[in-house]
Amino acid sequence: MSDVLVFERAAPNFAAGLAHRGHHIVYRANEPNRCPGCDRSQWIIGRISAECGFCGTAVPLAEAKFDEHGGTSKPRSRAAAGTAEQRRFPRIAGKGRKLQLLIEGSPVSFALHNISEGGAMGEGAPKLAPGAAVYVRFEGGILVPAMVKWAEDGMVGLAFNAPIMLDRSAGQTN
Repeated sequence: MSDVLVFERAAPNFAAGLAHRGHHIVYRANEPNRCPGCDRSQWIIGRISAECGFCGTAVPLAEAKFDEHGGTSKPRSRAAAGTAEQRRFPRIAGKGRKLQLLIEGSPVSFALHNISEGGAMGEGAPKLAPGAAVYVRFEGGILVPAMVKWAEDGMVGLAFNAPIMLDRSAGQTN
């Protein structure tokens, strides 16, 4: 008679018990990190994990903290709109420029307040929910995919899916 292997499901608090289990492989920022799967050091860094660029092994970031509901332990509070602390790129004033947003394929006028390599802020778009996918149509007809990051009091903050190149020679940064 052959041996029969019996497996049990992990307890619901399995993830909570990981902290008590000893050594954990994690990606640590500002330190040399070697992949446990292939021993290479090319990484693609995300918000909560790092993935080996060669073999695809994923490891959690040492800095990521989670609560029992799967979210981060402290909700991030959004800094007041227009503060420099949340900006990766300096802004250029919109100076009355009008662009178009394509929302589900329909064009909507968008009054640009400021723009940077990473996104834009403006008004005139209908009620958009954060996370909505839109396209920004620039004056030359160029379409740039973007995501709604926030919407408050008729204003909308957009993040471009990939940074764009801006001509900063004509505009002042703010």
